[in-house]
Amino acid sequence: MDGYVPNYIEEIKRRLSIVDIISQRVSLKKSGKNFKGLCPFHGEKSPSFYVWPDSESYYCFGCKENGDAFNFLMKTDGLGFGEVLEQLAARTGVSLPERQAEEADPEVARSRQERDRLREANTAAATYFQHLLLKSREGQAAREYLTKRGVSTASIENFGLGYALDSWDSLTTYLTGKGFSQTELVQAGLIGQSEESDRYYDRFRGRVIFPIRDRQGQIIAFGGRVLDGAPKDAPKYLNSPQTLLFDKGATLYGFDMAKEAIRRADRAIIVEGYLDVIMSHQYGHANVVAPLGTALGEKHIGLLKKLTKRVVLALDADTAGQMATLKGLEVAKEGFDTKTVPVPTARGLIRFEQQLDADVRIAVLPAGKDPDEVVREGGGKWASLIERALPAVDYYFATVAATVDLNSARGKSEAIEKLIPAIVEVRDRFQREHYLYKLHRLTHIELELLRSEFMRAARAEPQRRPTEVPAAPQEEDQANPDEAENNEAAVRSRPRVVGATRPLELEDHLLAFLLRYGADPFAVVAADGAAVGPNDFTRSENRLLFEALQTLLENSGETDGLEEGLNPELAAHLERLRGQSAAEPELTDLISIQADMSFRLNRLREIRLGELYERAMQALEEGESQETPETPAEIDHTELWRTVAWTSEQKKLFYPKRSAVFKDSRDR
Repeated sequence: MDGYVPNYIEEIKRRLSIVDIISQRVSLKKSGKNFKGLCPFHGEKSPSFYVWPDSESYYCFGCKENGDAFNFLMKTDGLGFGEVLEQLAARTGVSLPERQAEEADPEVARSRQERDRLREANTAAATYFQHLLLKSREGQAAREYLTKRGVSTASIENFGLGYALDSWDSLTTYLTGKGFSQTELVQAGLIGQSEESDRYYDRFRGRVIFPIRDRQGQIIAFGGRVLDGAPKDAPKYLNSPQTLLFDKGATLYGFDMAKEAIRRADRAIIVEGYLDVIMSHQYGHANVVAPLGTALGEKHIGLLKKLTKRVVLALDADTAGQMATLKGLEVAKEGFDTKTVPVPTARGLIRFEQQLDADVRIAVLPAGKDPDEVVREGGGKWASLIERALPAVDYYFATVAATVDLNSARGKSEAIEKLIPAIVEVRDRFQREHYLYKLHRLTHIELELLRSEFMRAARAEPQRRPTEVPAAPQEEDQANPDEAENNEAAVRSRPRVVGATRPLELEDHLLAFLLRYGADPFAVVAADGAAVGPNDFTRSENRLLFEALQTLLENSGETDGLEEGLNPELAAHLERLRGQSAAEPELTDLISIQADMSFRLNRLREIRLGELYERAMQALEEGESQETPETPAEIDHTELWRTVAWTSEQKKLFYPKRSAVFKDSRDR
């Protein structure tokens, strides 16, 4: 068939059992024809996490996390789509021709072989360094340093700590004896080459060694700390240079060991140093990571936001630490996603505002103390400090109050200039009022004048200007319900959506529509007041393509170039969707585009809510049927009843005249 692109993603899903995948991480129990367990994405005492084999999907009635097997592994392991795809393809025996074609390319094969050799060299170096630390006489000073810092033997082994001899060529000699060429060792960042004499030398000498691992736990680089007695001009810390394996701006120290704890705690704590991470893990706080001698960057946030939307910055309390914290706050705001929030207005309209879809806080450390020192004090001090972490605006206030002369007119003006933009970013009006009054108390400037300055600053940010649409009418406000039903029927009869009766088909149609018409449909909101978003797509490939499209439109306003950076299977799925969209009649005016988009979005959400309602009711019935005086119910029905009540209310926004709760939603 001309133009047909094989769907290897679907073939993998067909051969998979999502129950088998999830049961490796979650203890599941049979509940009717489905399975339930404690949600791995948030803490709970009674199970609200359900796996549905018939649709190969999962849903948590507590935290609303949902998706397919790909979504689950990407979120629990912090992996990219391509990495999960390769794992599951190997597991199911599905051959990926696009990957095979790539690997058949001599350049690709050479690059893969080169990377493998660098990994082997790093592994051999780590073994050598650790042997020197634990067994050699020369490693005594390094052992004493780690003992003084409180590092246990278990931590030394877990993190693979080592020692580099104070020698110019001991590592070079060892690794070349293992069959590695000097060129390979230079490429791995383990040795350097002198420009004057062309001689090779060990990059790490006389240092405690900290292996740096990627997300899968493979060693990709090293960091080294000097010991007492080193030359004064020697840098205190030294990291491997940029290599084929190592990108300092995209690597977090300890991430491979912290990702499970981050997901479980739904919070990541960012510190500055190797020992801050090691001691935190040693004392049971395993959700701690650190950037590597560089400021927190967007790639770091990209790693973390796959696991959590809650981040605490626990950087040093000195001036440099404060500057790093402020920079980290800005990077976090740039790196995390935003969400559209409906806000009712006094004129009976709904205003849609963009709000950071994350909770970024700052833990204020005691003066002169590093995180590892606070951790070692015990007594719950570290946990208490993290729990008392300040929201970003409060930290801005504290920083400005400590650095600006608030007794001078210029200092007050500077404080207002710095703090008003931070208050503008606060979306809750009561919180905004709180911070405006706090600024009034700080500067003693009239409150009305501060409000005026706030409004001026808010108007100066066009990207945050609200979009207002009429509020969704209540059932009793429908002037002519029959006319609404007829209009809905007319829209449903359009040929371009005939056959799209199942949610997964509707997902494809919706995404194909967005790909075809670009930014115009993004202005549309559904009857429930929310614009299209990632959660409208439960299939991992659709969700990823939507997020890529959304990012591209935000950055350039165009859809051209979407294929760039996609792995071959996602690119093939994109081609399928575009082919599907091209087969539909083209819409030429904005009103038709947005009307069609509104129908598709409403239709998808109506059916999704209907399914969710039925599944919640089924879970309730199964839970009640399993109760006996001898075996009390294991499930807390609260979340299920909330879902039932919520879906019942939401359905009124879509089709107010219907009294039945989605009984025919799957048949239409």
